[in-house]
Amino acid sequence: MVNLQGGSRVRACIYVRVSKDLTGEELGLARQEKECRDLCARLGFEVAKVFSDNDISATKAKVRPGFEVLLASRPEAIVCWHTDRLVRVTKDLERVIALGVNVHAVRAGHLDLSTPAGRAVARTVTAWATYEGEQKAERQALANVQAAKAGKPYTAGIRPFGYGADHVTVVPGEAGAIREGAAMILAGESLSAVARKWNEAGRLSPRSLAAGAKGWTLRGVKNALTSPRYIGQRTYRGEVMGDAQWPAILDEATHYRLISILSNPDRFSGGPRTGRMATTLLTGIAVCAECGETVSARGYRGTMVYGCRHSHTRTPRDVADKRAESAALARMVFPDLLSDIIAASGVGDGIGIAHLHAEAKSLRERLDGLALAYADGSINLSQMTAGSQALSAKLNDVESKLTGVTGLPPMDPVTGIAGVLEGWGVAPLHVRRSWVQFLVIVILKPAKGKHSRTMTADDHVSVDWVHADRSRESGAQA
Repeated sequence: MVNLQGGSRVRACIYVRVSKDLTGEELGLARQEKECRDLCARLGFEVAKVFSDNDISATKAKVRPGFEVLLASRPEAIVCWHTDRLVRVTKDLERVIALGVNVHAVRAGHLDLSTPAGRAVARTVTAWATYEGEQKAERQALANVQAAKAGKPYTAGIRPFGYGADHVTVVPGEAGAIREGAAMILAGESLSAVARKWNEAGRLSPRSLAAGAKGWTLRGVKNALTSPRYIGQRTYRGEVMGDAQWPAILDEATHYRLISILSNPDRFSGGPRTGRMATTLLTGIAVCAECGETVSARGYRGTMVYGCRHSHTRTPRDVADKRAESAALARMVFPDLLSDIIAASGVGDGIGIAHLHAEAKSLRERLDGLALAYADGSINLSQMTAGSQALSAKLNDVESKLTGVTGLPPMDPVTGIAGVLEGWGVAPLHVRRSWVQFLVIVILKPAKGKHSRTMTADDHVSVDWVHADRSRESGAQA
């Protein structure tokens, strides 16, 4: 059989596409291909190859692999179910026109792209398809806004962490992890600590699982803990639209305290925020006796050690940590320590510190009250936001004064040093690091030919107490 223009049979390429495949079974593609093959049979075309794109829009900036391979194959003719399956925007049409081939559609007839009139018709059809697509997008955006204002969940995407497949039902284990993570941040722990906790417990984000990621990132944890979703608020493109139709996991007071803490670039982290937080006690604190540089944690022949970059020392971590903590705790029991802290903080006497503690407590209570007032409907969101920003700024200033040049976290004004001693075993790493750095000088010694098994703690580590002026003059040998 010959084609419509006479001569040998035309080798046509079939192109099929479905924008959304809800089942993943590609049934729509199969139906399109069957009708396209029937059309080829009626026209006397030989089917050279079938190209397809499943679950891909033709109007978005997504690459269509099948479409790209079709163009690269230089077909003699193209057969599709409808021209809008092939092209919906002008830039794609022009690429097809550049091929100089005819396009035959089951439901839209023949486009002769070899003539000016045929190209004009094709451009007109595509222009209307683009218009229809834009109108549909606007209608969809309006519907999305209305759904958001009504508090309805957006169920087309991957389910959020903490909620089930319906985006409404609370998943108890994940909700518990969210509350635990919030409590950790409020207690002064880091985002990395929360990420490790969730990853080790296997509480992974559905989004990260779908993307093949290994676990939570710091950004992912922060986004989760500060999301309005978990206080029962519906957002649309980052803006809170109103109350949601799903139950809250966190209370609003906790939510706004988390935002205040995690949005503060100068929040306390056991030292200057220079990027990645230390995960060991003496990294960046202890120094090498040979070169004077600070050490980092690493592994050496199956043993976890501290060492400088020149590898002068490879001190077992457990030996160094135990010696440093013992020296720090020993220093805390001396009665002159409080005066050292007062002198280093630069805020005056103990009465001044007590006043700052009282002011900080009052500001925290006012922040909590502001959040509760918003929850009760006594104030609106803008009032609550403005008030929170003002109070948070004052609280940050007070806590900065309490932290002072010591780098120490504020102590409980009632329990004082006794409270630090009592809670040392369960204190977060950054708290213990700050006290060790303030109280002691830790020097790690090279082995000098000795075997590690024969070395004592004194052979490995030298620890001196530090005066408040941070000089290296030791007040006593630990």
